[in-house]
Amino acid sequence: MNTRFRTVLLALALAAGFVTASAGPSSADVPGHVIVAEVSESNSDDKGAEVRCPDGTRVLGTGAEITRGGGSVVIDEVIPTAYTVSAYGVETPTGTTAAWTIRVWAVCGNPRTSTYIRYQTTASHPNPKTLGLACHEGDWLLGSGYQLEGARGNVSVTALIPTLDDVFVETKENHRGYAGNYYLRVFAICAEDAPAGLRVLSEESEEDSDDKGAIRECPAGTQTLGAGFSIPGAAGETVLTYFIPTDGTVITYANELSGTSREWSVRSYATCADE
Repeated sequence: MNTRFRTVLLALALAAGFVTASAGPSSADVPGHVIVAEVSESNSDDKGAEVRCPDGTRVLGTGAEITRGGGSVVIDEVIPTAYTVSAYGVETPTGTTAAWTIRVWAVCGNPRTSTYIRYQTTASHPNPKTLGLACHEGDWLLGSGYQLEGARGNVSVTALIPTLDDVFVETKENHRGYAGNYYLRVFAICAEDAPAGLRVLSEESEEDSDDKGAIRECPAGTQTLGAGFSIPGAAGETVLTYFIPTDGTVITYANELSGTSREWSVRSYATCADE
């Protein structure tokens, strides 16, 4: 992994990418924490993959990764259910003859609190779209997901931004434009009690016109629950290639759809909680 994407852990305020919830008497830990993944077959067709959490655990967070298709494939959906996460990749209109795969990730665990999944869908127009979705009042966001319906590789999600209690999603049409209508569906994985030490941190890459990524590490003694991303300055000329949760980090990468002199960056978001 290129070391220029390494982040430095800083205890920053919200504006710099750090928010936290203090552990109270009702805080819940997360036994059985594990991250699992499944990969699709390798070919040049649109395709998906699904991963299931181990018995006795539930979905807490999500992730997806395109391999050998960066810049030519859109991660069209990352959908959580109580026990599974599915992801689907769609080639852009220009497409690729390369054989590529999509890998889907699930952060799983058995938190000592009730969890549930909410979702909300936009209208089919106007475009582009933004949508924020909050957990029920007093509840906490663990992870999230999204689905594009009818976009056909012409639109990509450029932001999946978590906070402690809601998620914000933004889309952009690609640089060629798209006259069709489509729907954006947003998913929020919520918990009634906050796991101990729940916090959201982020790290941004340098700003230039090259393909790039960003890594956000969870602090020592904490583990990853959820992952998010944003591509500031994307303007329809870049596409997400992966956002991957690991035990202690979230790794995000984006490719340009076509050469551009526009400067843009990638921000990686990690929702962390005590081990």
